[in-house]
Amino acid sequence: MFENIIQNNGFNIALSGILVVFSGLTLIATTIHLFNKVFERLHRGATAESDTVLPKKAAAIPEDVLAAITVAIEIYRKIHFETLQSQITFIHGEQQSAWKSGYKYGQRLSTLRKQ
Repeated sequence: MFENIIQNNGFNIALSGILVVFSGLTLIATTIHLFNKVFERLHRGATAESDTVLPKKAAAIPEDVLAAITVAIEIYRKIHFETLQSQITFIHGEQQSAWKSGYKYGQRLSTLRKQ
């Protein structure tokens, strides 16, 4: 067995295959790393430009308006969305088994009668 491997250069073929696979994986990892760096730089440039614009101050919303908005959202959610089930039910029925299906169709009974 080892003579065939040596004669047909099995070790060289295996080593070259391992090198090709791991160099491909290294190339993929390097490409992903470079993409992350490029997009991180682009993102930092875009956020630096948007930071120059001063944000508007948030207007103070009265508490009664916030309460009305909260009630409206809760009513909408209860009317239009399904309620979450808080209980688990188990349905009792026939158990699906190859052994029991044999008994069901009479196949196992005929083999038992022959014995």
